[in-house]
Amino acid sequence: MSIMGGVIIYVNLWMVILFMVLPFGIKNQVDSANYQKGTDPGAPVESKMKKKILITTLITTVIFSLIFAADKLDLFNIRKLLF
Repeated sequence: MSIMGGVIIYVNLWMVILFMVLPFGIKNQVDSANYQKGTDPGAPVESKMKKKILITTLITTVIFSLIFAADKLDLFNIRKLLF
């Protein structure tokens, strides 16, 4: 795996995992005690983005490390599988 290939895989994996992590722990404004009319009822009260970005980065790093190790051990060699 080249450096650019690793960066591309890491960024794509990070984005997919971020979209998986985003809905966890969300409390809508309708559910909160101080709901104000005129605001979007589905908008989150507190998004906790720093925590979600940290969790996403940790999960992505672990999964990417497994992919990188499998690549270095030559487990993803399609030419070996075909011939």
